[in-house]
Amino acid sequence: MSHHYIKGKEHINMVSKALIRKSLLMRMWEKYPKVWKFLIDTGIFLKYKTLNIHKLPNFIKLPSSNILYINPSENRGRALLIKEGVTQERLTEFWRKAVELYEPSLVIDVGVNYGECLFSANYHFETKVYGIEANQYLLEYIVKSREEHPNKSQIHIVHAFASDQEKEDQLFYIDTHWSGTSSASYMPSHNMIEESIVPTITIDSLFEKESLQSHHLLFKVDVEGFEAFVLKGMETLFQNCRTGVGFIEYDSRYIENSGVEIDEFLTFLQRYFIIYVYDLNDRLIKMPIVSYGNLKELFKSDYVHTDFLLMSDESMERQLNLEVY
Repeated sequence: MSHHYIKGKEHINMVSKALIRKSLLMRMWEKYPKVWKFLIDTGIFLKYKTLNIHKLPNFIKLPSSNILYINPSENRGRALLIKEGVTQERLTEFWRKAVELYEPSLVIDVGVNYGECLFSANYHFETKVYGIEANQYLLEYIVKSREEHPNKSQIHIVHAFASDQEKEDQLFYIDTHWSGTSSASYMPSHNMIEESIVPTITIDSLFEKESLQSHHLLFKVDVEGFEAFVLKGMETLFQNCRTGVGFIEYDSRYIENSGVEIDEFLTFLQRYFIIYVYDLNDRLIKMPIVSYGNLKELFKSDYVHTDFLLMSDESMERQLNLEVY
């Protein structure tokens, strides 16, 4: 095996590890977009031996054998090519396990992006699946992936910005070079931004005429700091579904930038869920009482970026075969 090949694999592994540390990625992309683009391009060249867009694939076969379409000229699409469709390993592993073991009857993915999470699993033939995405430029890829999915007739894609208010327009910042950092809660300092006006919905409004009592709800929310508003707009679901399991991103800086008081947000979550937190060693920590203060103590930092696992019932630990500390 050649020395250059070993170096190439080391570089791809370095990029891959950075991709799954989203807080690092977002800070680096905002401050040093040209450096990050160079790393992505290098990873692409090492894997495909070309940077010619027309010679790069525009789809990925996921571990589930489902097809994920991407834009090979956009950096997150290119990152997905490098990682073979899995840039958020923790989320994807949890999602596939939850679909298999929890057997949800209602699935909601808020912040679909290309659909790395949504299309990673195959659902029961009676499961209702909803994906909500605000970035208009991603819709054609999401729709193409849906058409290849075995549950395509059950998957509903909604182009809107999910919030706690319905039928209001929302200013949305599309990061034209890294779709994963598009947001309504902040405007990155680099100039690769396109402003877009997107209609808002509440997730609850999608189910106004539906009885919810029998539903087992699985949801994911990843909206760069706007999580509190999205979840407030799901309160009827939380109150009425039989059970609920959720996976959300938590970033203290972006939540504060959206104008939300963090402890109020945490109190709201604990009204409906037990909160489990992934620590710095990727262990799942059960926290009977969660406050901003004890999160800062757990992470030894005033800035906390992690993921929360939310469960309405403690018995789901066993059902999902989770290792909890």
